[in-house]
Amino acid sequence: MKTEAAKTLDEVTFATAVDVVVAGLGGAGASAAIAAAEAGADVLVIERTSGGGGSTAMSGGFIYLGGGTPPQKANGFADTPENMARFLRATQPKAAADKIEAYCKGSVGHYDWLMSLGVTFNERYFDGKHFHPHSDETLVWTGSEACWPLSEAAEPMPRGHKPGGGFVGHLLFDRLLQRLNELKVRVIYDAAVNALVRDDAGAVVGIQYRQEGRNVAVAARKGVVLATGGSEWNRELGLAHGSKGVRDGISPLGVPTADGSGIALGQSMGAATMALDQSMVTSPFYPPASLVKGILVNSLGRRFVAEDVYHAWSTDAILNQPDGKAYLICDNVNFGRPELGDIRSERKHEVVDAWDNIPEMEADLGMPEGALVETIGNYNRYATTGYDEEFRKNPKWLAPISEIPFAAIDCSVGSAYFCCISLGGIDTDVDGRALKADGTPVPGLYAVGQVAPNLSVEGWGYASGLLIGGATFFGRRAGKAAAAEPVRLALDPGSERPEFPADAAR
Repeated sequence: MKTEAAKTLDEVTFATAVDVVVAGLGGAGASAAIAAAEAGADVLVIERTSGGGGSTAMSGGFIYLGGGTPPQKANGFADTPENMARFLRATQPKAAADKIEAYCKGSVGHYDWLMSLGVTFNERYFDGKHFHPHSDETLVWTGSEACWPLSEAAEPMPRGHKPGGGFVGHLLFDRLLQRLNELKVRVIYDAAVNALVRDDAGAVVGIQYRQEGRNVAVAARKGVVLATGGSEWNRELGLAHGSKGVRDGISPLGVPTADGSGIALGQSMGAATMALDQSMVTSPFYPPASLVKGILVNSLGRRFVAEDVYHAWSTDAILNQPDGKAYLICDNVNFGRPELGDIRSERKHEVVDAWDNIPEMEADLGMPEGALVETIGNYNRYATTGYDEEFRKNPKWLAPISEIPFAAIDCSVGSAYFCCISLGGIDTDVDGRALKADGTPVPGLYAVGQVAPNLSVEGWGYASGLLIGGATFFGRRAGKAAAAEPVRLALDPGSERPEFPADAAR
């Protein structure tokens, strides 16, 4: 979507005025609108599509929560906010410390809030290795908490919370939408925000949206919340900032409207950006879990990562290998065909071939003579002693590669399935206020969800549920903060606030 430069007051005629305008109706925008409305603000949501939902609705539905949630306690996991914060600081060192602290301290309360909306968590626990279990246990491992060296940074705890079986992001969004309807928050669909409106002091006091070929301006007495989604579909933006997510063979995972339009809107008001080079790129080679007992090697026949790390980490490591080449080597005991579940793609993790001896496999894969033989010899020794001297893979996943036939599964970029989600965007404070390069807020402007990095700033350390967790949690904070803003633009409701066209809002 093409955005315009920020408009001045003398360039627009407002069709209506509200306290808070929210641009985008995904998980972040819905949460912001709910919080603002509950705080007493008159809220209007502008949504580009015909029904909303964004990446939240199409996601698996994981929410990263911890610090002692009921499902954690029911399964004997004594997590604390401090322990959760230690893990996030280790995996996301570039994330703002106050955001990590706020999220971890407020995590149990956020769980309770989601439950109050009718999000149906249970207290069952999935104790397995799967990138997205299709059973309906709520509590799941969705990060590298149990993997070295993170296992030494914080006591390992599962923190993925899923409200149902399968890909259930739509169930979460349905509950948010239901609450919006209860609050009678107005939503204009099929309308794209294409400009912000500023006053003479440089504060954001409204938006302009385009619908059915015409531009319409709306005044925001207190503030505007940008929640328009990520930028993984904007290849030019990714290329300009060196994002790994735009390499050939990597597909954008979010909705097609994740084109960076919200980032451009913020920049038009002087908002600073951060982490635009960062994407969460993933290519899960498991389940079945037995494949984790194999080894990932590059084109030189060398291991480069512990195979038990979460798929975001192992994928990031693959991207850093020569030509993005990687193979999963396994034997007859731990072999299985990778299951992609609900992911749809023509590219799979295909079996290259099977061999009766390692030297022939090594030669056929074009690896240096003796390299793979040495790598597997060392790994088999680690499996015997129960200690991985190279990467400290958990002994649970150590097993010798010794029973013929031996197989190689192609995990290379361009061969296997790779997809990405953008992580960078507008720099914000803990309450979602958009910040300038000098760290001062852009008055009246907020950014939440994938428009603004919060908990997820580095792709390798991503844990499933951080984006939805951060979007809904910081969305709530931004909505509440926007509702508490002073009135910057007072309009006479009688003369300057005509009603919307009957077919525009519903």
